[in-house]
Amino acid sequence: MQRFALPIVIAIAALLTGIFIGRYTSSSTQVVPSRQNTRTSTETAANSLSPAPVSRRTPRSTPDSREAVAAVSSEDIISKIQTALTHSGSRHTYATFSKIAETVDASNVRDVLAFVQTLRKPQEKSMLISLFVGRWAELDPPAAIAYAQTIPAGTSRNWAITSAVAGWVETDASAATAWAQQLPAGPARDQAMQTIISALADKDPRAALTFMQSLPSGRNRQSLYWPIFSHWTMTDPVAAADSALQMPAGASRDTALQVVGANWANQDPEAAFAWANTLPPGEGRNITLQNILSGWANKDPQKAAAIIATLPAGSVREQSISNVARQWAMADARAALKWTEELPPGDAQRNAVRTVLVSWVQSEPSAAAEYVASLPPGKAQEEAITSVALQLASSDVQGAIGWAQKLPEGVARQNALANIVSQWSESDPQAAADFALRASEGEGRRALLENVSRQWARNDPQAALAWAGNLPDPTTRDLVLPGLIGVLAESDPREAAKLVARLSNPEAQASATAAIAWQWAGSDPQSASKWLASFPESKGRQQAFESLMNRWSQNDPYEAGVWLGTLPQGESRDAAVTSFTRRIVSSDPQAAVQWAESIGNQNLRDRQIEAIVVTWLQTDANRATAWLANSSLSAETKARLLLAK
Repeated sequence: MQRFALPIVIAIAALLTGIFIGRYTSSSTQVVPSRQNTRTSTETAANSLSPAPVSRRTPRSTPDSREAVAAVSSEDIISKIQTALTHSGSRHTYATFSKIAETVDASNVRDVLAFVQTLRKPQEKSMLISLFVGRWAELDPPAAIAYAQTIPAGTSRNWAITSAVAGWVETDASAATAWAQQLPAGPARDQAMQTIISALADKDPRAALTFMQSLPSGRNRQSLYWPIFSHWTMTDPVAAADSALQMPAGASRDTALQVVGANWANQDPEAAFAWANTLPPGEGRNITLQNILSGWANKDPQKAAAIIATLPAGSVREQSISNVARQWAMADARAALKWTEELPPGDAQRNAVRTVLVSWVQSEPSAAAEYVASLPPGKAQEEAITSVALQLASSDVQGAIGWAQKLPEGVARQNALANIVSQWSESDPQAAADFALRASEGEGRRALLENVSRQWARNDPQAALAWAGNLPDPTTRDLVLPGLIGVLAESDPREAAKLVARLSNPEAQASATAAIAWQWAGSDPQSASKWLASFPESKGRQQAFESLMNRWSQNDPYEAGVWLGTLPQGESRDAAVTSFTRRIVSSDPQAAVQWAESIGNQNLRDRQIEAIVVTWLQTDANRATAWLANSSLSAETKARLLLAK
């Protein structure tokens, strides 16, 4: 259940934002008079998912506001929007747009939305479309829904539909629900139902729960409990908790308990914690306790930490330690770090320290870096250094490099530089490569160069190759080119094959050739085999043949075997046959051993036959024993293999 908690929270947060946009304008004390539906039949049929016409309800009004508002022209509304957009950074901007939305009615909404569609900033456009469509839905839901569905698929369309549904449910919840239920199963239907349930829960959570439970079961129904119990807990946590506990045991009840616990903890963590301790044992209780302690840490981290100390060892305690460390570090990283240092040694303690450091390095990077450097050498320091390096590199690469270079030589320093340079090469590979060239062996120069060159090749292979080709030192060039060639071979092995000749070192050539052979064998093994056959007999050719056969026999053992049969005796053939038999031994041990017998090198042949027989004896002892009895292996070897069985 825990793995679903965060995604559900995020979804509901977005949902409630959309509902807020759609409902904001309905709080006006002014009333736009009800208008006749003037849409043509063509407009009604504009979208196959448009709802059927519904009976209109009188817009809400107050005793003090019964006078109809005079219609405002589209030009006036657009002019006000343009003026407000010039102050879009102001905190009053949204309130201004909300007041403008109050003047929108069925006579001007289409013109206003047409203007909004011309805006260049996606965020402003999406917000205004949602706002005006939500207002439109209070006046003419079918028209608003139909318009929202004409928006291209994406975030803006989702928000517009959500706002339209939210406005509709304010005036006719039954009609809005009927429309949502006729949608095909999928995200659009889920989002519409969440909007409806949330709007109902805002007025009467108990009635919303009853209504939801009366609906046919469907996908993602579990997420509908979040808005219900969130609203309910805000007004009556005891009643919400009792109702959640009365639900049948299962994932839905666990979800409801989590929501109650998280929201109750924001109001009265002690009461929420006392309640959670009375819940029946299970995953629902565990996650509820974790949520409560995490919320408690926002208000009083010291108290939450003291409570955790009383918990028995287990997943609740370990996860709660991590949650409290994260929340506490946001408010006071030094105090949180002191607490984590005093925890009993173990994985939970190390994870908590790392969590605090991630927050501390964002607020006080220098102090956090000095602390990490002062830790005693070991796993804890290495993990802490990695965390700090990644955080520093995301905001200040040069500062991160300077800090890492002050660390003592060793694995921790090399890991820190590797992480920093890895991030650096994403934004400025040339600068990262220049730094790697200047690095010392104590800083892991070889590893840095290989890492930078590979990442650069994935983002811009031509630029990376040009850089490597211009390196004055042949040794360095041979160090980075194999990695670049290997990356290029992933997309264009034929082109990569042309670059092997640029390598001066035989070992570098062999490494690059084997990498190309592996990649090429995945897409065109026949072409790869012809290319390799042109190489003279050498260690590099043997390595390449082995790489080719390893990939080819994995994808098409029959064709790989046919090609093997065309090879003349030699060390390269022996290497290819050995690789081939390793691939097929599990599926056809008899064929594997027959191929192994054709290996020219006697020592290699005997070793490979023995390895195959050992595997064969484990899967089919009778046939393996019968073959072994008639084999050319020595009597001593036969006896040893049978005893090993």
